[in-house]
Amino acid sequence: MARQARKVNPDGYIHARDSDEYQRLRDQARMWQKATEEVLDQVGLKPGMSALDVGSGPGSVMRLMADRVGKQGRVTGIEIDGKLGAHALADLRAEGGAEFELIAANLLELDAVPGGPFDLTFCRLLLMHMQDPVAVLEKMQAWTKPGGTVAAQEFDFGAIAVEPPCPAMAEFNRVFEGVFRAHGRNLRAGRQLPAQFEAAGLGLPDGTLAEAKFLPLKDMASMLIGVYQGLFASAAELGIADTTRAAAFKSEMAEAAEDGRYYCLTPILIAAWKRVA
Repeated sequence: MARQARKVNPDGYIHARDSDEYQRLRDQARMWQKATEEVLDQVGLKPGMSALDVGSGPGSVMRLMADRVGKQGRVTGIEIDGKLGAHALADLRAEGGAEFELIAANLLELDAVPGGPFDLTFCRLLLMHMQDPVAVLEKMQAWTKPGGTVAAQEFDFGAIAVEPPCPAMAEFNRVFEGVFRAHGRNLRAGRQLPAQFEAAGLGLPDGTLAEAKFLPLKDMASMLIGVYQGLFASAAELGIADTTRAAAFKSEMAEAAEDGRYYCLTPILIAAWKRVA
């Protein structure tokens, strides 16, 4: 069943904040784990270092950081959703592997971060939600020690498509783009990283990395349905979605996934990093 419409989160997050959304974030993290691992390895995250994950969500990137910094290293997260952050911190500490800290706060209201400055300050899928991504990068630079690295990994939605075209994907794009544009979210955040780094005073990146996937729709349908449902409240508030249309979308997407002919080209996940002087 489609979710009932409700007010968008007071912190401005346009997706739902519930158990379904938290699970979708974990599933998404698993999908892109190798791409993030490659970035962490490219920037040289090593045992004993300190790392900060800005907008740490369910803690998936913090776990990858811990795997690299080890028991002598420190991993800190900043997460505005205190409930999600608390669950992540409990899970991370139960698994062990590094010293973990979680700061439940709006990053824009933070000046200093306990434990900083860090060897690596990182964000994944955060800047696309921010009204002023350059201001976020400026903070990240301030929280990074000289010789440390600032890194960001963001989606570029310019490529996302299903072939052959199907009505369910057209409905997904209508709602997704409608909500993102109405709330000032950046559909091209990935490709804009070099310009944003330069505007933040970091200079052009030292390196970049991009990855996309081309998968049978059956492997992507549940993720697409989850994104649509997570945006439903925001879309309904804008008047571009209702329960009847949402139920039809879910049914049509599931049917297309079972068909077997359809393939989905994902967004491009683009990373950029820069060593701080």
